[in-house]
Formats: sequence, structure tokens, C-alpha cells
Amino acid sequence: MTQYLTKFDRAALQALGVDGWAYGFADRVRFHELDALNHVNNVIFLRWFETIRVDYLQDYGLTSYSHGDEDPQIVVRAQSVDYFAPMYQNETYLLTARTKLVKPSSFIMDYAVHVDGDVRCSGSAVIVSLEHDGKTRRPHRARAVDRMVQRDGAERAGV
Repeated sequence: MTQYLTKFDRAALQALGVDGWAYGFADRVRFHELDALNHVNNVIFLRWFETIRVDYLQDYGLTSYSHGDEDPQIVVRAQSVDYFAPMYQNETYLLTARTKLVKPSSFIMDYAVHVDGDVRCSGSAVIVSLEHDGKTRRPHRARAVDRMVQRDGAERAGV
């Protein structure tokens, strides 16, 4: 039996046949995620990416989402998605996330949805950390950047 929404680290993902990723979890497709063609609606993949992004940001220490002044405003500046094959109700999938490039106040995240060794969908997002005025960029916490580099192998640029 699969433990849904259990977090996986690099070793656990490798054991499941997913290489190159250090953060992920398993889940399954639910009926409400289907569209009129009876496969996962395109917008659902973006929701899945947001779900893992929020967990990732908290786990890596970029934000606690406590709405206090200590935390930056985390903003998705740009996002792209590539769809490779449809997904259907009750399919179990692995959702993964990683940072590939980190700058002083922004970073690029990659995402992928894996089913039985195949990538069904992948995506990328540019994320920016802002002050509470919603305009001024805020540098990332050093320990969060260190985690991105150590866990994900993220490249540093200007950090």
C-alpha cells in the first residue's frame, strides 16, 4: 500500500526509481481532478506544483507562511508547464520539486510528475522573495540557500 503525501528524500526517491530529485511525495489522482475528457485537467498540475512548493519552502526554511514580518512574501513571477501524457483517476504518482538556480532574492524551481518511471508532466517556475511592500526584493535566508545547494545541487548565482 502506498503512503500518500509522505515526503521522500533523495534516497527514498532513488529507491522508487526517480533519480536527480531530493524532494517529493506520492499521491493519487482523484475524481474531482478530472476534466470532461476523463483525464487530469491541465490546471490541476499547477495546483500540484503549488502544493509541493509550499511544503518545500517551509521545509527548506524560506518561509513559515506565518504572515509575520519575519517572513518574506513569496511570489511566483513566471511559470511554464510541459504536458507529456494524460493521467487518469486513481493513478498513483510521485510529485517532485527542486531548485536548480538560486540568486540573492529569487530562484528557479523545477517540478515533475512521475508515473511508473515515466514523466507525465514537468514544469519550471521563477520565484521571488519580496518585502511586505510587495515591491522590494528580500534576500533569502542563508540557511535556506545552503539547503537548496546541499540537498538539490542548486547552482548559486550572485549569492
